[in-house]
Amino acid sequence: MLWHHLPAVWLASERNDMDFNYVLLIAFTATLLFIFVQRTEKARRRMAGGFAFIGFLLIRHNAFLKGDLHDETLLAFVIGLLMSGLFWLLIGRYNPVGSSDDIDVIGMND
Repeated sequence: MLWHHLPAVWLASERNDMDFNYVLLIAFTATLLFIFVQRTEKARRRMAGGFAFIGFLLIRHNAFLKGDLHDETLLAFVIGLLMSGLFWLLIGRYNPVGSSDDIDVIGMND
Protein backbone atom coordinates (compact mmCIF):
# COMPACT_ATOMS: atom_id res chain seq x y z
CA MET A 1 0.00 0.00 0.00
CA LEU A 2 1.14 3.52 -0.76
CA TRP A 3 0.19 4.91 2.66
CA HIS A 4 2.41 2.42 4.47
CA HIS A 5 5.54 3.65 2.68
CA LEU A 6 4.62 7.33 2.51
CA PRO A 7 6.59 8.55 5.59
CA ALA A 8 9.65 6.59 4.46
CA VAL A 9 9.47 8.27 1.06
CA TRP A 10 9.34 11.71 2.67
CA LEU A 11 12.24 10.91 5.00
CA ALA A 12 14.36 9.44 2.20
CA SER A 13 13.81 12.44 -0.05
CA GLU A 14 16.93 14.35 -0.99
CA ARG A 15 15.14 17.67 -0.61
CA ASN A 16 14.27 18.91 2.85
CA ASP A 17 12.25 21.95 1.85
CA MET A 18 8.68 21.89 0.56
CA ASP A 19 7.12 24.42 -1.72
CA PHE A 20 4.11 25.33 0.42
CA ASN A 21 2.82 27.89 -2.07
CA TYR A 22 2.51 25.07 -4.60
CA VAL A 23 0.85 22.85 -1.99
CA LEU A 24 -1.74 25.53 -1.18
CA LEU A 25 -2.46 26.25 -4.85
CA ILE A 26 -2.89 22.61 -5.80
CA ALA A 27 -4.85 21.83 -2.62
CA PHE A 28 -7.25 24.69 -3.42
CA THR A 29 -7.59 23.48 -7.03
CA ALA A 30 -8.10 19.86 -5.98
CA THR A 31 -10.70 20.90 -3.41
CA LEU A 32 -12.61 22.85 -6.06
CA LEU A 33 -12.50 19.90 -8.47
CA PHE A 34 -13.70 17.46 -5.80
CA ILE A 35 -16.53 19.80 -4.76
CA PHE A 36 -17.42 20.33 -8.45
CA VAL A 37 -17.99 16.59 -8.83
CA GLN A 38 -19.70 16.36 -5.45
CA ARG A 39 -22.25 19.10 -6.19
CA THR A 40 -23.15 17.98 -9.72
CA GLU A 41 -26.54 16.35 -10.16
CA LYS A 42 -26.55 12.57 -10.49
CA ALA A 43 -27.40 12.49 -14.19
CA ARG A 44 -24.30 14.52 -15.07
CA ARG A 45 -21.88 13.32 -12.40
CA ARG A 46 -19.98 10.96 -14.73
CA MET A 47 -19.30 13.81 -17.16
CA ALA A 48 -18.18 16.10 -14.31
CA GLY A 49 -15.94 13.31 -13.02
CA GLY A 50 -14.37 13.04 -16.46
CA PHE A 51 -13.60 16.75 -16.55
CA ALA A 52 -12.19 16.58 -13.01
CA PHE A 53 -10.07 13.57 -14.01
CA ILE A 54 -8.63 15.57 -16.90
CA GLY A 55 -7.87 18.40 -14.45
CA PHE A 56 -6.13 15.98 -12.09
CA LEU A 57 -4.09 14.57 -14.99
CA LEU A 58 -3.01 18.11 -15.91
CA ILE A 59 -1.95 18.77 -12.31
CA ARG A 60 -0.01 15.48 -12.25
CA HIS A 61 1.62 16.29 -15.57
CA ASN A 62 2.62 19.71 -14.25
CA ALA A 63 4.21 18.08 -11.20
CA PHE A 64 6.28 15.81 -13.46
CA LEU A 65 7.34 18.72 -15.67
CA LYS A 66 8.40 20.90 -12.74
CA GLY A 67 10.68 18.19 -11.45
CA ASP A 68 10.64 17.00 -7.88
CA LEU A 69 7.13 18.07 -6.81
CA HIS A 70 5.64 14.60 -6.30
CA ASP A 71 5.48 14.83 -2.50
CA GLU A 72 3.85 18.26 -2.64
CA THR A 73 1.26 17.08 -5.14
CA LEU A 74 0.37 14.02 -3.08
CA LEU A 75 0.07 16.15 0.06
CA ALA A 76 -2.11 18.66 -1.80
CA PHE A 77 -4.44 15.91 -3.05
CA VAL A 78 -4.82 14.55 0.48
CA ILE A 79 -5.59 18.06 1.77
CA GLY A 80 -8.09 18.50 -1.09
CA LEU A 81 -9.83 15.25 -0.20
CA LEU A 82 -10.01 16.22 3.46
CA MET A 83 -11.37 19.69 2.68
CA SER A 84 -14.02 18.37 0.27
CA GLY A 85 -14.99 15.72 2.83
CA LEU A 86 -15.33 18.45 5.43
CA PHE A 87 -17.45 20.47 3.00
CA TRP A 88 -19.71 17.47 2.45
CA LEU A 89 -19.91 16.79 6.18
CA LEU A 90 -20.85 20.36 7.11
CA ILE A 91 -22.85 21.53 4.07
CA GLY A 92 -23.43 18.80 1.48
CA ARG A 93 -25.27 16.35 3.72
CA TYR A 94 -27.90 18.86 4.73
CA ASN A 95 -28.29 20.50 1.31
CA PRO A 96 -28.60 17.72 -1.27
CA VAL A 97 -28.05 18.45 -4.94
CA GLY A 98 -31.29 19.25 -6.73
CA SER A 99 -32.41 17.99 -10.10
CA SER A 100 -32.78 20.11 -13.22
CA ASP A 101 -36.30 18.67 -13.57
CA ASP A 102 -37.36 20.63 -10.48
CA ILE A 103 -36.73 24.01 -12.15
CA ASP A 104 -39.91 25.92 -13.01
CA VAL A 105 -39.59 28.55 -15.72
CA ILE A 106 -42.04 31.44 -15.47
CA GLY A 107 -42.61 32.86 -18.91
CA MET A 108 -44.95 35.18 -20.78
CA ASN A 109 -47.97 32.84 -20.51
CA ASP A 110 -47.86 32.41 -16.73
